[in-house]
Amino acid sequence: MTRETAIQIACLYGPITSAALLLWWVRPGKKLATGLLYSTAWVAALLPWFDLVAGQLGFWTYKPTDFHLGEIPLAPYLGWVVAWGIVAPLLAEALGKRPWIAIAILVLIDLRTMPEMPPILTLGKHWWIAEFAIAALLLVPAIYLARWTASSERTPLRCAMLAPAFGGVFIGIPFLLECGDIEGILVRWNSFSHISQILFLAGLAFFSIPGLAALRDFALGGNGTPVPLEPPQKLVTHGIYSYLRNPMQLSMTSLLLLESLFLASPWPLLLAFIGIVYSEGFARWSETADMRGRFGGRWDEYRRSHRPWIPTWHPVLPEASELWFDDSCGGCTEVADWFSRQATKQLTLRKASEWEGIPLQRITWHNPSTGRTESGVTAIAMALQHIHLGWAALGWISSIPGISHTIQICFDAAGAGKRR
Repeated sequence: MTRETAIQIACLYGPITSAALLLWWVRPGKKLATGLLYSTAWVAALLPWFDLVAGQLGFWTYKPTDFHLGEIPLAPYLGWVVAWGIVAPLLAEALGKRPWIAIAILVLIDLRTMPEMPPILTLGKHWWIAEFAIAALLLVPAIYLARWTASSERTPLRCAMLAPAFGGVFIGIPFLLECGDIEGILVRWNSFSHISQILFLAGLAFFSIPGLAALRDFALGGNGTPVPLEPPQKLVTHGIYSYLRNPMQLSMTSLLLLESLFLASPWPLLLAFIGIVYSEGFARWSETADMRGRFGGRWDEYRRSHRPWIPTWHPVLPEASELWFDDSCGGCTEVADWFSRQATKQLTLRKASEWEGIPLQRITWHNPSTGRTESGVTAIAMALQHIHLGWAALGWISSIPGISHTIQICFDAAGAGKRR
């Protein structure tokens, strides 16, 4: 056995053995097991990209191999995924929920073993900088993602982390498998005309919007995730779900079709086909049984009135939401007057002075069925979704974190800030 083969075996089976022992020791319940699924997807999706950046910056290089993802050989890649996605969260649990001790142990193992990996891995002068940076950006969030899932905490943040995790697994990994590395990606990108590049970026943004909006509605309206192991606790029928039943499946399928065209590869197309078959087959059967058992006739009514893949032009809402505004505020009154002139569906305008609870400081959208409340820019974004698909699309875009915060800052600077 050569040294190179021994290193490959140790990189793969060391973490796998450790994971097996910790699984036997900890015996994770359903919630922690779901968290391990999330953390593994997080590491699997993002590790190759962080590793590519580290390689481009000269922190380390790998010996070329037949089986690799990006530039990292397959055995070390799978070993790191198991070590950081499974071993690290389980070790934190076994140590009495002490995540920082587990993080320190995993980083120290890397610092000790990586210098022993030539000829597979050749380290640069300051390689430890990349190790600490990747651990901070990948290992630490992975452990806390599993931990928060096990304790059912921080659902909106976890849903935000699931977007790059599962999106990276199903879209990013095929991209790397086809292009190889950053140089291959740039070669493929430069082979397209400027118009094609613009159309690709526009399509990427356009097809991502339904999935991002659905994740947000699931987290804030249903207090759950799109993963069947951790479904929403409340039936979400507002937001993008007032237009169609499967916005996330539509988003992922569209992105895979776009990727297939960009890469001129059948593999993303095959994944899209498998996703459609799964969604319309087993998933529909199991979802119907689960949702009917949890929500009864409300689910049957929703299912009958909403198509799975094609959105309706007008929202179909089983219950009303409320838009609360301060009638002593000129800007708020103008917004309310504008909505009163639109053909909104199931949107009731209410005066903030009638609100029972902590006094409202911004215009506020409220859904009594789920208890969800949005204020400021996101309140207007939610109210726009009560008009028709065109305005709803603007609402989905303007409610994306980052975009909504930027718009809110601009509004506040113009004098539309919080009311005392």
